[in-house]
Amino acid sequence: MNKFFVLVMTGLLALSVNGQEEKDSVMYARDSVIELETDPTTLFFQQAEKTKSPEKFTLVTKSKKTVTLKKFIAGLNGDLADAPLYADHAFSDLDNDGKNELLIWNYTGGAHCCDEIYIFRNISANKYQQTAKLFGGHTMIMEDRIFQFSLNEYFGYFFTCYACGYGDTTDAAPIDVSSVALKYKNGRLQIIPGDKELKSIIYDNLGKLGEQPYEKLADVTDFDNGLRKEFAFNLAAYYYAFGKNLIETQKLFNKYYKFPDAIKVWRAFAKNLAALKADNDF
Repeated sequence: MNKFFVLVMTGLLALSVNGQEEKDSVMYARDSVIELETDPTTLFFQQAEKTKSPEKFTLVTKSKKTVTLKKFIAGLNGDLADAPLYADHAFSDLDNDGKNELLIWNYTGGAHCCDEIYIFRNISANKYQQTAKLFGGHTMIMEDRIFQFSLNEYFGYFFTCYACGYGDTTDAAPIDVSSVALKYKNGRLQIIPGDKELKSIIYDNLGKLGEQPYEKLADVTDFDNGLRKEFAFNLAAYYYAFGKNLIETQKLFNKYYKFPDAIKVWRAFAKNLAALKADNDF
């Protein structure tokens, strides 16, 4: 399985690498290559209902600040007054309750990161209250309104380079498990629980990864072949899909990661997972 991505080096977001802070990032394909197909999130915002009068809609943010939709969107550019404004909005009934939610999407620009998606629920005529935010790389909103949240932004530098991935082109290669499925229900984003098939895939993947040769890293700045990142993807997917139980996730890690640097790798995983949880509402 080849998981290399086409990326361009720049620098912006600080993420953890081998337990250290890494401020050099990479721009993902949105700005660096020609996209042959429009991704589902772009299609969602292109096709959804919009307003031509954003100044007439009032938003209540998570911090209880009241602002117009027009001003909120303009504010997503921050101090970058001369930068392109990527932000877009859409009205869509995410949970099929007969009321449209308001979604606002923004691409932060600069380095590869990040997609921001804000979700607001309708509380009165032309007034919406924020209920959730997603912050990561290339979140997909599918046709069935399921959100596919990529784990790569938070584990992209996990003991390897962002553009690097564990390479195995054999028929027995681990199956890609690097995203979390979410749905909007009862006024919030909820994780779609994993099933027996997903659990079996994760166990099988971790078993195969644990049988690979140990690659010692002499220095904290060294990169491995992507093996540790692949472990992190599967562990994070397990954590979210099966109850967000960190103790059980660590037991799974201890069962399959038998290498000498296990303590260091687990601490780095837990740190990155904590950053993901702090930035996102699910």
